[in-house]
Amino acid sequence: MLSIIESLALLREAKTTSVDLIAKAKEAAQNHAVLNAIAWVDWELAEQTAKTMDDQRRASAGGSEIPLGPLHGIPITIKDLYQVRGTPMRAGTRAALPELGMDEATAVNRLREAGALILAKTNMHEIALGATGENPWTGDVLNPFAHAHQAGGSSSGAGAATAVGIGLAGLGSDTGGSVRIPAAFCGLAGFKPSFGAIPLAGALHLSWTCDHAGPLAKTTADCALLYEVMSQRSAAHGAVGRAPCFGIPQDWLAPRLAEDVSQAFERQVAGLRAQGAEIREVKLKSVLDRAWACYSAIVRPEAAWIHRSVLAHGGEGFSESVLTPMKLGEQMSALQYVDAMQEREAVRRDLHACLADLDALIMPTTAVAPPRRGQTTVSVAGGTMPVRDAVLGQTAAFSMVGLPTLTIPFARSGVLPLGLQIVGRAQADALVIALGRWLESQGVGLPD
Repeated sequence: MLSIIESLALLREAKTTSVDLIAKAKEAAQNHAVLNAIAWVDWELAEQTAKTMDDQRRASAGGSEIPLGPLHGIPITIKDLYQVRGTPMRAGTRAALPELGMDEATAVNRLREAGALILAKTNMHEIALGATGENPWTGDVLNPFAHAHQAGGSSSGAGAATAVGIGLAGLGSDTGGSVRIPAAFCGLAGFKPSFGAIPLAGALHLSWTCDHAGPLAKTTADCALLYEVMSQRSAAHGAVGRAPCFGIPQDWLAPRLAEDVSQAFERQVAGLRAQGAEIREVKLKSVLDRAWACYSAIVRPEAAWIHRSVLAHGGEGFSESVLTPMKLGEQMSALQYVDAMQEREAVRRDLHACLADLDALIMPTTAVAPPRRGQTTVSVAGGTMPVRDAVLGQTAAFSMVGLPTLTIPFARSGVLPLGLQIVGRAQADALVIALGRWLESQGVGLPD
């Protein structure tokens, strides 16, 4: 699969066309229909739009003053919790959704204004409340590397679609890991920027104090371009001029990791040391355990408030696996919610202090390789752990406090990809992107 950067070069050199890119996306969708990645697509409209964009590119090359955006003619999919003009939005549920007040989400509109060809909407874990991609209403999204395994969630369709070439990238959302987990499970780069960097107006919130918008794509460079377009911020100032200094929360990781993930990570760390990176062990077990303890006490009541109208009438249209945690959120007191918010601020301060002398933290994005669909527990060094803890527990703290975080593929467990997570200081989005590029330049990626 070509990256966005590679495809843009081919478009500029007239070695491919947007019509060709759409044809390849359509062929991929037909060949991989079993993955269940797509919630909505209009191929005729996509082909017509691609032809128009090709005409505009040719006119521009011929001297016309038609402005071409930085993503002109690049097909991109959109998670089905963003409003996209002229398309339905169901967010993977049968429940009634709250009114979002606009016909197109700001992030989607910025992609469109940059020339992106909005190709399709992708399936997701119901209302983004889950990390597996399993959905009783729309069907499970399957892992493109092994269909019996989870694609990750909640941006499951975005991950699976991008991995097989149904579009060159996907717009996802990330409340506790919903960009990074499917990116890791599907062998992609996924970037969750700092809180608020990409606007979420016109998107269905799960937890308005934890939600982020972010891209899933082939490479860090692709994610950087999409980030710049959607955030209207530059990532160019984050160059790494020396071997970086990474922290590893080994006290927290040691009992959490499955053996295959632990061994792959140890090999990767040894390789980074050999390439000159400074690696420091940092003690974060208490901090990250506290973060996990208060995460649900923030997300669940906020989700219950967002969907309060449906819950007031019994929750019709929500599956039991989504309705149960929202009912727990309804039952929480204001004092419990405020306590969790205060604890979050303490976690934020502790992570800020830890990161002050580091370029970033690094760790496996998930504690285990993609579990099998329907699997609820996994074996790790410390014993048996719920899948939710092993997957979402690796990522949730950094969404909860809004830190920029990138995942890139770094190894395989059998045929299944593993992700490496890079966690930066507050607002250090450009540095995190630069570190991802540095790691990729050092050969970090999926082995052939």
